[in-house]
Amino acid sequence: MTIPDVLRALSWKDALDFVLLYIVAYAALRLVRRTRALPVALSLLLLGALAGVVRWLDLIGTATVLRYFFESFILILIVVFRQELRRGLLLLGQRLMPTGTRGAAPGTAQEIVTAVDRLVRGHIGTLVVLQGRIDVVELASDPGRPVDAPVRADLLVALAIPHPANLSHDGATVLSGDRIVRAGLVCPLTQRTDLAPQFGTRHRGALGLSEDSDALVIAVSEERREVRVAERGEFTPPLSLAELHDRVEAFLGLGAAAASTGTAAPEAGTRMEGS
Repeated sequence: MTIPDVLRALSWKDALDFVLLYIVAYAALRLVRRTRALPVALSLLLLGALAGVVRWLDLIGTATVLRYFFESFILILIVVFRQELRRGLLLLGQRLMPTGTRGAAPGTAQEIVTAVDRLVRGHIGTLVVLQGRIDVVELASDPGRPVDAPVRADLLVALAIPHPANLSHDGATVLSGDRIVRAGLVCPLTQRTDLAPQFGTRHRGALGLSEDSDALVIAVSEERREVRVAERGEFTPPLSLAELHDRVEAFLGLGAAAASTGTAAPEAGTRMEGS
């Protein structure tokens, strides 16, 4: 049978079946890329090839062991790829959720950016988590301490200042809308293996939390005096204050509100306050 004959024999159902299989395979590879799960997946494929060779050679003992192994294949996949499966379902759910405002008041973005500006100039590193619809406390290695206060630059700076009396400065400050809800939250670390050496525990925590939730995480580096945003498992390049302001407003759904009230974002490359 020639290739044209094969193509003529295919129905629209066969084409749909192929497209769906391609999408599933592509999504699976996207989930495991740059993680420790990829070597595990390759090992499982190698075992599958070995099982075929063993069956062809009629090696009864080895074939029996491998058969019992692959009878539990689904359970093995769930155990080995539980983080990737969870992340995939999470990403799917995020895309199905309606977008919209997160209940923040106008001016919240500027308070956050003002605090970040002070921390950068003061060589103080921190994480600021803008929580989405997923409760980040359920994902945290340590939930930190509850806080119930409005988002104010002074308070965000105070929570990040390293001091023996400040038990929350090593963790992340969590915002929900225009309220500070937690401080000292310890983020789950990403399992990615391709990150540059410059990214330490703080940045790995920011990336890990953004992989497992719909939060926007602002990472301030005290050494390089730069600001990055982690969202959906990816870091932005270093951001200026204006770029950070726009990113925060977009996440909080404040762009339209800011335009209607005449509030403008800080100009690119400028400081929120005088040096």
